Amino acid sequence: MKVLLVNPPVYDFALYDFWLKPYGLLRIASALRNQGMDFDFFDFLDRGHNFYENLKLKTDTYGRGKFYSEEVKKPEVLSFMRRKFKRYGIPLSVFLEEIKGNSYDYVLIATGMTYWYIGVKEIIEVTERLLPEAKIVVGGVAATLMPVFYQKLGADIVVRGDDWDVLTGSGLEIDPSNELPLYDVYTKLNYAVIRITEGCPLRCLYCASSILKPGFRVSDVEQVADLVEQLYNKRAIRDFVFYDDALLYGIDEGLLKFFKELEERKLIGKVRFHTPNALHVRKIDEDTARFLKKMGFETIYLGVETINPLLLKQVGEKLSFSDLEVALMNLKMAGFEGSQITAYILLGLPGQDFEEVEESIRVLSKYGINVSLSEFSPIPGTPVGDQAINSLNLKDPLLTNNSVFPTLLYGFERVNYLKNLKINLSRT
Repeated sequence: MKVLLVNPPVYDFALYDFWLKPYGLLRIASALRNQGMDFDFFDFLDRGHNFYENLKLKTDTYGRGKFYSEEVKKPEVLSFMRRKFKRYGIPLSVFLEEIKGNSYDYVLIATGMTYWYIGVKEIIEVTERLLPEAKIVVGGVAATLMPVFYQKLGADIVVRGDDWDVLTGSGLEIDPSNELPLYDVYTKLNYAVIRITEGCPLRCLYCASSILKPGFRVSDVEQVADLVEQLYNKRAIRDFVFYDDALLYGIDEGLLKFFKELEERKLIGKVRFHTPNALHVRKIDEDTARFLKKMGFETIYLGVETINPLLLKQVGEKLSFSDLEVALMNLKMAGFEGSQITAYILLGLPGQDFEEVEESIRVLSKYGINVSLSEFSPIPGTPVGDQAINSLNLKDPLLTNNSVFPTLLYGFERVNYLKNLKINLSRT
């Protein structure tokens, strides 16, 4: 038996390698290797691939950078958008050359955002044409949220979350839910993504975390520490990126224990950590802030969403503005510079007025930190997402794109105004 694992290209208005790695697919690779199965791995978003050698695309200090892209025709449903639509990732011809002459019993395709389905469709169609004997298995975030949609796209099997029982009797019986990601599949690596917890105890009405991972649990941090040590010693990886949704919860058995494991391995001070999924503001007291600094956190991202207390209460009530002020004070007292701290503000959350977003940008910019506009995308299966999708009749998932949905609410000019305001205020 031979298996092909594919992380597909992305069709979108914008895409940046903000520490993007197919975490779930890498765990599947680990499970296959541990079972002695033969497999190939192709990541269209691998900026370390040989294809990138002669491209003049810069990589920043922390391993982030631009993807290779080609402009493509916009789907008719997006014709109203005044932006270029692109295919991001390695050209299909490179992929076809690498798999040429091979036969596969299964092709496993990862899914990410629900509105990225065109890239998945591309790989399904290629598989059907060139590998007609192969069973197509689709899993990941979008497949979990919209299983019927991906069945209609051509998937033979759709894996929802960690429901690997759907593979029972197929010959491909794996369960990667407790595996660590396998980074040996990459020739070149600038950073690695890790998790020490899964799920989130909170239930924000716009978030799909509880659908994707219904419970909250802490992983075997000793094994994760072993992985960090291995990648640092053997591949000189310094930057490690937490994909946790609630990193500061269960901290005694999670992050604190993980720190002690790294300390025993003499890695503190040698490796750096990042939190792109955002930390919960209320959890950052004085001790936690000092601990984060000591452990080696280099960038801190905070989930603020809005400064409107009424809207915060409606969608989750996970912080107040005073909580944010305390957290910022604690972080700066611990030694973090404002340039290391970023506050996410939602743009286009249903019920969020244009003026409110503008005020949030202006207020937060005064604290000497970075402000990032997190453009809202309605997620199927969430209360806020379903309401928005139904009220605006967004039948095609492309219309839930985070570049599209705020434009539907505010208009192109107003969205651009808010983006420019954020940029201009960050320079002052």
